[in-house]
Amino acid sequence: MARTLPLLDAAQRREFDSPPKFTTPQRSFFFARPEWAEPLLRAMSAPHMRGGFLLQLGYFKATGRFFPVDRFVAADRTYVQQQLRLDSVDWTRYDVKAAFRHWPLVLHHLGILPFEQVASVALAQVTHFARQQMNPTAVFRSAVDYLRAHRWEVPSYATLAGVVTEAFRAVEQQVTARLAQHLTPALCAQLDALFATEDAAPAERNRPYRLTTLKRTLELMRPAAIRTNVQDYIVLKALFVQLQPLVQALDLSEDMIRYYARYVERAQVFQVRQQSEKKYLMLLCFLVYQYYQVGDLLTETLQQAVQTHRNAAQREHQARVYRQQQDTAGQLRQVLDGVIGHGAALQQLEAVAFSFAQTNEQKVEALLAWLQTPDVAAFAQLRHAAQQLRKAGGGSTTGPYYQVVEERSRALQRRLGDILRLVEYEGPADSPLAQALASFRDRAGQLNNKLPVAFLKAAERAALEQASSPVSLYKALLAGHVADHLKAGKLNLLHSLSFRPFDTYLLDELTWTQQREQLLEKTNLTHLREAGPWLDALQTRLAAAFTHTVERLQAGTNPGVRRRADGRPHFVTPARPVDAEALVEAPLFPGPGSISLHEVLHTVNAQCRFTDCLQHWSVRNRPPRPADRLFFAAVMAYGCNLGLPRMAHATRHVSQATLENTVNWYFSLDNLRKANDAVVALIGKLPVSRLFRRHPDQTHTSSDGQKYYVAVDSIHATHSYKYFGQEKGLVSYNFLDDRHRLFYSVTFSSSEREAPYMIDGLLHNDVVESTLHSTDTHGFTEVNFALTEFIAVAFAPRIQSFQEQQLYAFAGMDVPDVAAFGLRLGKPLDRAVIEAQWETILRLVVSLKQKHVTASTLLKRLNSYSQQHPVYVALREVGRAVRTEFLLRYMDDQELRKRIDDQLDKLESTHQFARAVFYGQNGQLHYAGKEEQQVADTCKRLVQNVIVCWNCLYLNQQLFQAPPAERQALANAIACRSPVSWQHVNLQGEFDFSEEALTDALHFDLEALLTVEWDVKAPSSEL
Repeated sequence: MARTLPLLDAAQRREFDSPPKFTTPQRSFFFARPEWAEPLLRAMSAPHMRGGFLLQLGYFKATGRFFPVDRFVAADRTYVQQQLRLDSVDWTRYDVKAAFRHWPLVLHHLGILPFEQVASVALAQVTHFARQQMNPTAVFRSAVDYLRAHRWEVPSYATLAGVVTEAFRAVEQQVTARLAQHLTPALCAQLDALFATEDAAPAERNRPYRLTTLKRTLELMRPAAIRTNVQDYIVLKALFVQLQPLVQALDLSEDMIRYYARYVERAQVFQVRQQSEKKYLMLLCFLVYQYYQVGDLLTETLQQAVQTHRNAAQREHQARVYRQQQDTAGQLRQVLDGVIGHGAALQQLEAVAFSFAQTNEQKVEALLAWLQTPDVAAFAQLRHAAQQLRKAGGGSTTGPYYQVVEERSRALQRRLGDILRLVEYEGPADSPLAQALASFRDRAGQLNNKLPVAFLKAAERAALEQASSPVSLYKALLAGHVADHLKAGKLNLLHSLSFRPFDTYLLDELTWTQQREQLLEKTNLTHLREAGPWLDALQTRLAAAFTHTVERLQAGTNPGVRRRADGRPHFVTPARPVDAEALVEAPLFPGPGSISLHEVLHTVNAQCRFTDCLQHWSVRNRPPRPADRLFFAAVMAYGCNLGLPRMAHATRHVSQATLENTVNWYFSLDNLRKANDAVVALIGKLPVSRLFRRHPDQTHTSSDGQKYYVAVDSIHATHSYKYFGQEKGLVSYNFLDDRHRLFYSVTFSSSEREAPYMIDGLLHNDVVESTLHSTDTHGFTEVNFALTEFIAVAFAPRIQSFQEQQLYAFAGMDVPDVAAFGLRLGKPLDRAVIEAQWETILRLVVSLKQKHVTASTLLKRLNSYSQQHPVYVALREVGRAVRTEFLLRYMDDQELRKRIDDQLDKLESTHQFARAVFYGQNGQLHYAGKEEQQVADTCKRLVQNVIVCWNCLYLNQQLFQAPPAERQALANAIACRSPVSWQHVNLQGEFDFSEEALTDALHFDLEALLTVEWDVKAPSSEL
């Protein structure tokens, strides 16, 4: 690592080493002269020294850095000259020597230590950052934040990049040296065996390296694919057990494990083997990460297989019950008639038996005579009919449902038997299910009649007693309870990425205890330091909202309320103004299909270089970058759903192998999201984009899901009968701001709720800072209301029947009577519950804001605990208070309701845009893997953003070229329209009907072809 790591691209380096661009208010603030500077300025006689000193002081206050005179901004120099009343300044005289005289003065009076004094300490801290994450750019930015937070000088890019490079070199040397100390010859031999085939013969297509076979993860639901994953898990588990002590000794961070593991996934075997110093580290990280991934994959398989089994059993149960009602009606009548007849006969026999007028011989004679009657013979036939009814579920309290579960159990066992036996799910020691699962593993799945049933429900135990094959039914019930407990957090998978215990996803307690104040300051959460004052303020706001809304309802001064006949309020939202609907839509863009998508990508890339964000996976030894046209082709292949093979076949001079190699090394999700961010940032800089904002002081964002049919078998696609019928699909969840910028997206199965993913988009993008966020009813939960309040984003969802929602108030609050307006008040909120969990809540919010964990991962684990987890209960209490305040404002402010509807309408209109862009293969996804699904979705979003950006550039050009007298009218027309337009973009390419295109066409001599003869033999009928 002799050269400096490529941390920033050329434009970012220039920006880092250049002074900031101030607005007029900022210029006035940063160049204000402090009292201590006045004597220094009076002591300077030369104008360039006085002006240079004040410029250096202002720039340093803003950035913590010093800049050479040739980087000074002309507007800043003019401003300083005016402030100091300098007639003319020869800035060329303010050379490096003069600047060096001023830097110590600025540092001394601001209390900042020069970088030279803290270089060794800074290197140690940057080395710590590098050990925690393998993203050099992120480490660079963390280093800048750390220096400023500790009031240390920030050096130039070259100096700091050298520190980061040295830190990464030190980390690699430390880890590899420590690894060499702990590696035994036996472990080395086992790791080296991964570079060989099973029979030690040369590798080929049908005889791959062992490492190659372990790279596969078949994200499918077919039994054969599940068996393959199970076999890989067995191998990985055996290796992990041996390597786990080594992993613990090395204390590898999750990010380092992930980085090297993903490198091995992308690299060829020989590329890993030739890394003589790091190959064992790479293999170690790969095996650990792959063990986690395959364990998670098998767990997802278990959950989806159980859900599929239940759905099928429920449908079969309903169908069978319906058939029973049709088919067994006659049998049931026959049995009932027989029972009634038999009862009458028994009464007659009873009368004979207890008759004193007959002798015993006469009674026996009468009984024998009765036994020979046809009624007795007919009654004997009822036994068969009764058995048939019982088999169909007539004798069961739950009907035929558990019988169906039992019948379908073998199919479920073929998928899940090995998973339950091999994957070690853990729960509390006193958990009956954990004990039953341990017993199942100890017996290797071979069960007898002595089954641990303490975890079963009463109905399930009853069904087990009536089952014809209790073991089969038991295994199906066991799998179902395991899936439920995994979802509820009662069972966990310790060595996992997605199914660990909730607490393991938060910042560790030691770090939180030692750095609490610094973390709160870094994440701008110091106002949450103590629970009491924050809750007092929330309670005051809530009380004010109750008072204001109810008073206006009572006085009838709320213009958005109409009285129903029963006196209850009816809330109405104002319709769109008539004049806005009557506007004549003059064309703002070129004619249909006149601009090729390639031209759009090229034009936008020339302005923001989004392709520079697509960096090679390796942090060093990077090969020459591919041409931009390869990136464009790959983006279009995924973003338009054409696929790499089809794109390669339809494109000249671009081979499929080259495209696949480009995608493999450059198209990570992080890179593609950064590329989107670059385009989104450019849209935000264009003045025309401000025309689409209705409230300049707020950034209103929204999120909503769009369903996509998945045409291949995939574990990540699930049934949604509303959208896919009997087929499966997934959700693309997109985020849009009020400038029509799609700033985030994520995919997940169609059976999951959208709500856990909402916080992801608000926190995991680096461009759009939302102040107000809206979703539809599917996107809101009480936990989301709480978390958005903590991260200072006003959550404003559109809630159906919002007046039916329950309102809440803190215990002891004086709340107006709301029952007269048909509103319901729930149980009082308990502040003590919130205060008891305040430290964990802060730890959770800091973990989210620092991107220590994605919100969706954390919330899915937290929400699954339901009401049992104290943190969930505390967040729910906070969320109920925040939701109530919002609902009261929502009732009172019809303009707010209108704004929310308008923003959600913007997002819903982009769904049609997405379908137009994602037109290939009938808009159906043909990717089974999670990552490739997300790559396709992110590329689709990139294409959409690029088109919107081109439209904004075009509209900005129109405004720039318009005569001043017409500019305002054009701006008004643009403001009433949307930049989400694509009719002028040719998304599907062109056909070439020119004569030149036929130059190399094949020619056939039909007469010669017709003269060809050969012996034609009749096909043989023998097999």
